Amino acid sequence: MRPYIQRTLISLLVSLTVCLLIIPSGFAAPAPVISGFPLDTNETLSDGFCWNATTFGGFNYPVNKHKDFVASENWWGERLQYIEKDGQDELGKNHPGNHVIGEDELVYTTHPFSNKYELVSDLELTANTTPKELGGMFYYKLPLFGKPYVTVGNDSTRLANLVMSQKSDDKETLKAGDSWDLGSNYSLVVNQVDVDGEKVWFSLDKDGKEVESGIVNTNGNVADKTFTATADFGGKKDQLYFITYVDSVFTSATDSFAVFKYTWLIDKDKVMVIENGDEYEGFEVKEASENEIVLKNSDSITLNLDKDKKNYFTDSWYFQTSDEGKGSTSSEGYIIYPAKELNSSGNYTLRGLPFDTNETLSDGFSWNATTFGGFNYPVNKHKDFVASENWWGERLQYIEKDGQDELGKNHPGNHVIGEDELVYTTRPFSSKYELVSDLGLNANTTPKELGGMFYYKLPLFGRTDVTVGNDSTRLANLVMSQKSDDKETLKAGDSWDLGSNYSLVVNQVDVDGEKVWFSLDKDGKEVESGIVNTNGNVADKTFTATADFGGKKGQLYFITYVDSVFTSATDSFAVFKYTWLIDKDKVMVIENGDEYQGFEVKEASENEIVLKNSDSITLNLDKDKKNYFTDSWYFQTSDEGKGSTSPEGYVIYPATDVTVEDKTVSGVNKSKKASNDPASNESISNESASSTPSAPLLESQADDPKDINSSLPDEKAETSTSAKTSGFELLAAVLGITFCQYFIKRRG
Repeated sequence: MRPYIQRTLISLLVSLTVCLLIIPSGFAAPAPVISGFPLDTNETLSDGFCWNATTFGGFNYPVNKHKDFVASENWWGERLQYIEKDGQDELGKNHPGNHVIGEDELVYTTHPFSNKYELVSDLELTANTTPKELGGMFYYKLPLFGKPYVTVGNDSTRLANLVMSQKSDDKETLKAGDSWDLGSNYSLVVNQVDVDGEKVWFSLDKDGKEVESGIVNTNGNVADKTFTATADFGGKKDQLYFITYVDSVFTSATDSFAVFKYTWLIDKDKVMVIENGDEYEGFEVKEASENEIVLKNSDSITLNLDKDKKNYFTDSWYFQTSDEGKGSTSSEGYIIYPAKELNSSGNYTLRGLPFDTNETLSDGFSWNATTFGGFNYPVNKHKDFVASENWWGERLQYIEKDGQDELGKNHPGNHVIGEDELVYTTRPFSSKYELVSDLGLNANTTPKELGGMFYYKLPLFGRTDVTVGNDSTRLANLVMSQKSDDKETLKAGDSWDLGSNYSLVVNQVDVDGEKVWFSLDKDGKEVESGIVNTNGNVADKTFTATADFGGKKGQLYFITYVDSVFTSATDSFAVFKYTWLIDKDKVMVIENGDEYQGFEVKEASENEIVLKNSDSITLNLDKDKKNYFTDSWYFQTSDEGKGSTSPEGYVIYPATDVTVEDKTVSGVNKSKKASNDPASNESISNESASSTPSAPLLESQADDPKDINSSLPDEKAETSTSAKTSGFELLAAVLGITFCQYFIKRRG
């Protein structure tokens, strides 16, 4: 091969390699998830790996039917369970390290449940007063992988989508010529309103064509005011698919109107038929009857025991585990729970474990990170988060104080939480720096500038912040924590947006000297700068920055590690790893007496923050009402006597709502020329999807919650440049000589 061709090919190869290396690694915004109750394989018998609607938020859960959904026999709704089949690779405490689910051993079962028509429920109709056209007071739903469908002819093998079910307190007021979009291309069109005759003529259309029409007399009884439509579909004859009720007609100065209520509609033209042997997202239908659908996994599932990996068993459901031996009470065991990724836009509810007031003692109303999806939950720390003593993380609990209005089985109908009786407690937990963890460092090999192998986080209402000086009353936002398998490749002039207006700017790269000179900037101004020698040991490759902030002296706030430097045909590059940064300029200070979203800080120490409700909370016992106790957290209850085993009792659980937008901003960190693009890209900070499986995944992208210390001045640390820049003149000279030699060789 001719020398010039060889040189050209080498240059092309190097250029291609660089292109692959400089693809921005960044931190993509993790999709929000709904998680199930975690189980420790070292403490769970093989028949204990089972989740129902109360222990996995991915399942459909009508709170008023709680007792029927959790009944040990003849239960309704969904179940996901592991059923040992062949005696091999058994999960559970007898073999805590096993992580293979054999074929047909993951079993998904769903049973239908009854629903009363809103017309019947709100008008308190009986079997005798319900219009005979409805065919009864109830219809049946079947939840299938979290979505409830309507059974056609009460047959679970025939499922139709519920297009519309108008709530009892909803009404639609229409005049002649109006068209009401019901969904799925159906619409209700008002043709004429006769106020004098108290009648209305309307049509049900689909795709702009009339399907049904009728005239309703609003001066009659319930049956006269009710319109129904039936058809043959789903292999069944004369099935009800549409109901509406005309409550009244009235006139204004210019128009006549009709008021529609209790409208109910299913899509008769799209019916899902389920048969034995059908495949569904990796499951095979094993039983398909009117009253039960059973599916099992078609292939064995080998779980990847890594907290950052998802073991999918459907398109959107997966098993999340801890690392092997992490979080478990056994060095071989692991934590496992089902989870559902929320990829579709919409509103979702993250809920806590429901309690029946007729079956729960007053001291039993308590939720931790494993029983409420709104709390932060690092799965590898499971055993520390659920420990009965010296636990970490968050707790929300009811603590009876004055002996009045006691919640629980002794007084199941009581629904008043007195002042100071709702207690929120949070405690810090340790986190190992990625630098220490990935390089397998110990107390002796960890660079002394880090001040130790660990730092501490405090979860506060689902969001995690870093404690300044290991003090839980001083909290800073974790801007960046670069994962062990991430790296950022930058050349001289590149600026890496770290988030919160911080950026890392590469000034020069000296490949021959194996050094890199870079700066940490905030708001475009240099805060720190230094030179790192990549030919040295771990300490030599590690750069740290400290400052006085949060009322503490010499606090670490920035780490980065330069893994290597290399050259391409045209540029020299440096590879950054394990970057860690907190925002030293915005520190939340927590003090006794501070108010936070209706809570008052009662205890504020280095190791614990305790808040209690400032005012009593009277729960509205209505399944459709939310009883907020913070700006975003609320108690959801059933109706009084519904779902409970007592006619006075009710079901209660904490919940929070999250919204998934149509287009999620990924927040990928991008390398770019500072001179060409001064705009910054806000990066997603810190947590991985597995470490916070529910609400915090969304909240980590939001702004800081309302500061508890809003009346206090911000703690501002002095900015300074590091003395580590000494000796750069030599580096600059070396770089100059290197570049001259490079261009001379190019001309040759």
